[in-house]
Amino acid sequence: MIRRPHPHEIKLLPQIENEADLRYRRVGLGRVVDMPPASLASLEAGRRECRLWVAVSPLNRPIGFALMKFAGSTAWLDQLSVLQRWQGNGFGTALIEQTAAAACGLGHRALYLSTYRDVPWNAPYYARRGFGEMPRGDWPHVFRLQLMKANRQGHPPWRRTIMRRSL
Repeated sequence: MIRRPHPHEIKLLPQIENEADLRYRRVGLGRVVDMPPASLASLEAGRRECRLWVAVSPLNRPIGFALMKFAGSTAWLDQLSVLQRWQGNGFGTALIEQTAAAACGLGHRALYLSTYRDVPWNAPYYARRGFGEMPRGDWPHVFRLQLMKANRQGHPPWRRTIMRRSL
C-alpha cells in the first residue's frame, strides 16, 4: 500500500535510503553508500507539500518512499528507495505510479529523474516503467544544473543519465 507518511515516520526514511543504497557496493559504486541521504528538512517539506509517499508493509510500517521535487517547471522524481528485503514486490513501481499521478494532477506532462545508466535497478528498471533516456543535447539548463550537483556529490557523470516519462 502507498500512502502519505505520518510526521513521526519522517525520521525513518533516511534509514530506509541508507539500507537500500548498500547494494551499490556490488556494482563498484560504494561512494553512493557514503553519501548523505535525503535530509529530514527536505523530507518534511515533501510531506507538508504532498510530494512524499511511503510504501508500507502489511503491518503499516514504512518500507520505502518516493520524493518528488520540482526542477524549474518540471516534476522530478528525486528519490526512490525500498528496503532490500521488500524489493521485487512491486513497491517501487507503485511509488513511481503515485508520483506520476501526482505530477499529472498538478498539470505536468512528464516526470523526470536522473539515474545510473548501467545499474540494473536504475535506468533499465525505469525503462521498463515507461521512462526513456534523454539525449544530453536535449537537456534544459536546469537539468544540467541537477547533474552538476550530483557530480559534486560524487556521482560519476559518465555513468549518469536523465530519463523522461510522458504522463
